[in-house]
Parts: sequence; structure tokens; C-alpha cells
Amino acid sequence: MRWTTRVLAGFGVLASTASVGAAQDTFEWSEAMSAGDRLRVQGIVGEIRAEYTSGDRAEVVARKEGRSRDFDQVEIRTERRGDEVVVCAVYRPDRVRGEGCSNDHDDDRGRDRRNRRSIEVEVDFVVRVPAGVDFSAAMVSGDVFADDLRSNVEATTVNGDIDVSTSGRAEGKTVSGSIDIAMGSSDWRELDFGTVSGDITLWLPEGIETDVDFQSLSGDMRSDFDIATTRAGSRWIGSNVEGYIGSQGQRSLSFNTVSGDVRLRRPRS
Repeated sequence: MRWTTRVLAGFGVLASTASVGAAQDTFEWSEAMSAGDRLRVQGIVGEIRAEYTSGDRAEVVARKEGRSRDFDQVEIRTERRGDEVVVCAVYRPDRVRGEGCSNDHDDDRGRDRRNRRSIEVEVDFVVRVPAGVDFSAAMVSGDVFADDLRSNVEATTVNGDIDVSTSGRAEGKTVSGSIDIAMGSSDWRELDFGTVSGDITLWLPEGIETDVDFQSLSGDMRSDFDIATTRAGSRWIGSNVEGYIGSQGQRSLSFNTVSGDVRLRRPRS
């Protein structure tokens, strides 16, 4: 039996799932959403997988996996914030202030042994996103995937990879992991991408015109597009490149890495 273990400092969560025989619990949500609305999914440990769906109904299926006696220590909640719907995993819900999607714990409560021990549960989300509905995915420990969406996408994780393809615009940030994003839209003003340990690959539409700002401690930048350089140099530590593709002042792309490379690619065939 193969086990995968993730440890999160600060949350007191130790999530372990077996490839065979793990207990499972499922939450399902579905609601009609309009173009311009936003669907946000927030997890702590697990993964988020999003895909396009025809029609106007957004769907989220959240599956808890791990130690079944810990399932009541992880609650799946929904919260509406104007035009935004948030679906989230809340750990130790009896210690969280309010009924919404905050993981702001009250340290003055729940000091018994049960609340001090680790919670061996992770939550995997499967999300179906209608065209035009903005999608935001946030994970602490785990990967974020979004395949063939017709939406604008924001993806963040702390420990995990980001892999997104969409006909809209997209941006992503992680700390430990790589970013691979393919987007079809040039309708943006500023987009930021960042990772500490990992590479960034960005697939851009043909005919793109954008400013480019790249900063890294030890990484390199390569581009399928011609970049007119306005500033390039090495500091005592690290290097930076500023320039533009096509013409200046149309929009901007910013990249920050510590040890990762950045690749700007033409559209996938």
C-alpha cells in the first residue's frame, strides 16, 4: 500500500490517503451562474480539478478521503459574496469564527485532545465551470488543474503545481511547484506569475503585444516571441529583464522566480 503524506504547519493537519481502502465522503453542489459571476474553490490539503461544462450550471463535487473518524473535523461549506460563490473546506469547524469560508481559528476554544491531534483527511474537488464564469482556485498543499475552460482563471497554491488551459486569461502563483498556463485571450492590463522553486511556462496567443518584466535569483527566461529589451542586467545576486513584445504600453506580464526558469511559448498546436 502506497501512502502520500502532507504536513501543514500552522493548521495542525496531517493528511494521509492510501491508494487502496481509504474511506470516502462526498459533498455535491450545483447552481445556475451567469457570465461575469465568479466561482471560487478553496482547499487546504488535496487537489482541485476544473473542466468546462456546457449550459449555465456550475457544479462542485468535493470528496473527503482518509481516516473516516476525522471526517466530522472537516466541513465543506458554501458562501455567497455578491456575484461570487465560494465552496471551501474548513478544518476544525467548531473552532472557526462564523459560518463562512474563513479558516480563522479561535485559539481559546477546543483545547481537548481530539482537537490537538492531527486530522488525517484531504479533500479533492472536481469543478465544472460554465462559459464566462470567472474561476478562482486556491489550495494550500496540493495541485490545481483547469482543462479547456472558457473562463478567466486565477490559481494559487503553496505546495503544488498549477496547470491551466483556457480561452480566457489566466494567472497563477505557487511557492513550491511549477506553473503551466495556456490562455487564448489578450484582454488584460496586468498579469503576475510567481514561484520560488519551479518553472513557469506561459502559452500566449499569436499577435500578442505586452510589456515583460522578469526577475529571478538563478533562473533564465526563454521566449518564442521576439522581445525588445529595454533593460537587462545582473545585480550582485540575481538578474532581471525588462522589455516588450510587439509594442509597449498595451498590457504587462510580470514573472518572479527564485530558482525557476520562465518560458514564453506560442499557442499549442
